[in-house]
Amino acid sequence: MNVQLLLTPHTLDYVELEGKTVVVIDVLRSSTTICASLLAGARGVIPVAEPGEAGELRAKLGPDASVLAGERGGVKIENFQFGNSPTEFTPESVSGKSVILCTTNGTRVFGMASHAALVFSGALVNASVVAEAVATADVDTVIVCSGREGGFSIEDTLCGGLLIDRLTHKHGRRLVLNDAAALARLLYQERKDALKDAIAQGEHGRYLAGLGLAGDVELCSRVDSMSVIPVLKDGRLVRLDGR
Repeated sequence: MNVQLLLTPHTLDYVELEGKTVVVIDVLRSSTTICASLLAGARGVIPVAEPGEAGELRAKLGPDASVLAGERGGVKIENFQFGNSPTEFTPESVSGKSVILCTTNGTRVFGMASHAALVFSGALVNASVVAEAVATADVDTVIVCSGREGGFSIEDTLCGGLLIDRLTHKHGRRLVLNDAAALARLLYQERKDALKDAIAQGEHGRYLAGLGLAGDVELCSRVDSMSVIPVLKDGRLVRLDGR
């Protein structure tokens, strides 16, 4: 299996995705929020790139059937019901509803990757079950790190390295890695016993802590704490086979 990792989404438009699996990673925080929403009983999470697009979609779906969630610069978008903190998404707030999610980094990547054979949302909180789904598909895979405002992020790269490690050691896949994937695996192996510290000390972790969101950073760093596999179907992230 060939595994290509992109440290940022900038080159995704130049990567051939036909017949491949794509894993979109945004550890802090949209990939984690997507997991939390689906576990709370949301009908699905609809990722959009811009707030205006989100508002138009909610007008079509109706306010009783959907909620607006998202952030710019880590701060809840004005007139949205929710920000991008995974703790906001509870059965009381989103069960049975569509969550229209618009974030600075992660959500726009799904539109770029939508023509792949399979598109998963991956995070530290669901790393092992996503690795299992990738291994089951058993086709060439592209791991896309959403990064932070177009740049590299240590937390997304660590998560990509963890996925690669699981594919190799847990699922026995023989992988052919591009250089970025090999780098991510090395970074994970170096910091696997101190993931939370590495993420908290990273640029984005420090930034969110400065906004009073250190609890989100800690929650998003809990490996395998949310056993759910979000898969993109018709523009909506839903649970794969109920998982």
